[in-house]
Amino acid sequence: MEKEFHEIIDLISKYKGLTKKTSERLVVDLINNNSKLDEMVKHLKEIKSNFKVCKECFYIALNNDLCDICLDDSRDSNIICVVGTTMDAMNIEKHKKYKGKYAVLGGEINLGKNIKPEDLKINELFERVNPKTELILALNATFEGEVTANYLSKIANLKKIKTTRIAKGIPSGGMLDYMDESTLEYALNNRKEITVK
Repeated sequence: MEKEFHEIIDLISKYKGLTKKTSERLVVDLINNNSKLDEMVKHLKEIKSNFKVCKECFYIALNNDLCDICLDDSRDSNIICVVGTTMDAMNIEKHKKYKGKYAVLGGEINLGKNIKPEDLKINELFERVNPKTELILALNATFEGEVTANYLSKIANLKKIKTTRIAKGIPSGGMLDYMDESTLEYALNNRKEITVK
């Protein structure tokens, strides 16, 4: 029994945001509360049946190939906010003032973790741009975020695409999904154009 229990814990703790200790607590709670387990199984089935990844921006789509943001004609398709993860886009969406569209890269360049530019949705991003596009780089204020922003800026510069970077209201080393709404709003509203030398 002990072996099987620990195998389940190891499996669950591989998911983002779940530590081994959190996974242990979750599994024990589900074992002790069958109704919670049934409810979780039901919701996981709903996720599998109803949600997918948007084919255009790679945000979350509900019962459709495109997400609600990509389908919304009132949003400016010439302004694309480039984020590392879906959670980053969700955090920006919370303050409901951004009226452009998104490009979710699926991470940031991190050679230490073997995440190279070709592992991200960079080609798909640049297939969407045109001479009127502004790319807002809303990447984490970390080394990996800066590397990714510089990489994207160089490509955009070659294509003569206007590129801005969210303001440094985000502290160095800061992650977007931990930022409060007012900090994110400040960062978006005070974005600066990137010039590549």
